[in-house]
Amino acid sequence: MSRALARTMLMTVAASSLLLAACSSHVTIPPSELPGLSNASPGPAGPFPAVTTKGGPRKVVYGHLETVTLKRKSGADLVYAAPIRSIVSGERLVVRTRDDERDIPLGEITEVHVSYDDYLVRDRVAGGVLLGTGAPIFVGGVMMAALGLTEDLGGGAGAGLSLAGLGFVGLGVLMMMPGMVLAKSGPKKPDAAVSIGPGGIQGSF
Repeated sequence: MSRALARTMLMTVAASSLLLAACSSHVTIPPSELPGLSNASPGPAGPFPAVTTKGGPRKVVYGHLETVTLKRKSGADLVYAAPIRSIVSGERLVVRTRDDERDIPLGEITEVHVSYDDYLVRDRVAGGVLLGTGAPIFVGGVMMAALGLTEDLGGGAGAGLSLAGLGFVGLGVLMMMPGMVLAKSGPKKPDAAVSIGPGGIQGSF
C-alpha cells in the first residue's frame, strides 16, 4: 500500500512540474494601455493592474510580465523581455529596458501582445495537484487503518498498520485543505492550518 502511495506522489509531482511551467497567459491591448501594465510589479498577493483589451472589455492581469511584443504597421515586430518600463509622451510610446530605450509613434503600433506568468492559473493548478495527490493518500490511509482493525495480523502488526493508516489520513487532509483553498479562490496565499491530536483532525482557514 505504501509503495503504491509513493508512486502516486512521484507521478503527481512530475506532472505538476510540467503544468506549473506552462502557467503563462496572454492579453492583447492597445499601446496606450502598456504603461499601466509594464510599470506595475505585483507580487503573488497583488495589487494587480486592470487594462482595457483591444476588444474593449477590461481585464485584470493576475501576474507579472514575461514578454511584450509590439506589432507595427511596417517593419519587424519589437519583442521585449521583462522587466520593461514605458510611458506615453504625446503621440509617442517610449519603451525602456535595462539596455535600450526606444521612442515609437503610437500610429505605427497596431497592437501589443503581452505574455505574463498567471498567478491565478498557477494557484489553481497547484490546488488541483494537492487535491489529486492528497485524495488517494487519504483513501489509502483509511483503507490501511480499517485493514489493521479488522484483520487478525498478530504481534501488534494490526495496531501498527492502523496507526500508519491514520498517519496517511492526516497527510492527505493536510494536502487537500490548502488544495481546496487554492483551487477555488483568487491568487492569494492560503492561510490554512491543520492539527492532529487526541480529539481527531482539525483544520482552519
